[in-house]
Amino acid sequence: MSQIPALTGGRRLSHDAVSEKQFLSRSPQGYVDLFSDFLQDAGDTAVLPWTLSEAGSTNATIAFVDAADGVVRMAHTADNETQAVAITCGGAGVISPTKGVIFEARVKITLATDSVFEDGSVYEVIVGMATAGSTVSVSAAAFDGFADNVGFRLGGGAQETNSIFLESDDGTTDNDDKDSGIDFTSGTYHIYKIDMSDTSNVKFYVDGVSANNGNTFDMSAIAATDYLEPFLMFARTNAGGTERAHLMDVDYVKCTWART
Repeated sequence: MSQIPALTGGRRLSHDAVSEKQFLSRSPQGYVDLFSDFLQDAGDTAVLPWTLSEAGSTNATIAFVDAADGVVRMAHTADNETQAVAITCGGAGVISPTKGVIFEARVKITLATDSVFEDGSVYEVIVGMATAGSTVSVSAAAFDGFADNVGFRLGGGAQETNSIFLESDDGTTDNDDKDSGIDFTSGTYHIYKIDMSDTSNVKFYVDGVSANNGNTFDMSAIAATDYLEPFLMFARTNAGGTERAHLMDVDYVKCTWART
């Protein structure tokens, strides 16, 4: 008979061989989980605290799709216009950044026709966290402009590349657009993970592989009350290219941190 139930006392047991490197009992009493598999029907309104929002043209869409395991799809059109859609928590300041936050999201970019984002379209594709209350925007400087941020930037903005870049900003130390040395593959899901267990050395992972690429991301100046929330944005900030109907699918988002 398994001894695990007796050893854990009924608490949840999780294992992370990449960042935590050990089994940990993460009981509801000790940790907070913010999670969604987006198991809703097409046309449904997102269940709070999740918010699906748009900026720029209304031709872009963000909606649940009828797919196995649940998916939120952010879809651009080929119209010659700026378009932006995002998943956030609508300003719910629930994540205290000094509580060992671990963020994870499973995301797929599907490029239409092209093999890379058009440089003239200046795509801003973000998977991470930002200051609570940060809003979707068609500005190419939106994510950089938030008081605090930490995340992956997929693609190179004004560059034609599928590189995955990393960045963080705690209001004192700003690290922008550090190349992870890893590319995303169109039409393939990747798991993006951020480990803030040590805010002086935030760790990034793509599909379980360390992505820091020799860079140190120091967010030690961030305060416990500088609340964060998930921020996943799919934005075309300039209509200067040959526009395509690219897609961004989000399978799940999960954040875990120590209860205050």
